[in-house]
Amino acid sequence: MHNLVTAIERAVPPAGTAVAATPLEVSTRLASNNREQGCIDGRYWVADAESARIFATLCLEFTRATAEKRLAAVEKLPAGRPDYDAGQG
Repeated sequence: MHNLVTAIERAVPPAGTAVAATPLEVSTRLASNNREQGCIDGRYWVADAESARIFATLCLEFTRATAEKRLAAVEKLPAGRPDYDAGQG
């Protein structure tokens, strides 16, 4: 299930793991994962339940925006075009 929030759960981060203190920090990690892996999948550590809810919402909004952008690109394809690659713009 790439790019979909599948769980929000209470957990203790492994020793030495940085916990995001601000939305900017966790959003930066999200952007890095997307750039490096092509998706936002991963385990993100935040300070509390409210931060987790806000971050989950951000992730789902990112997914929705990506899907809407790709849908618009597909809808603009010329009739009869045999292929589409989201990585080509």
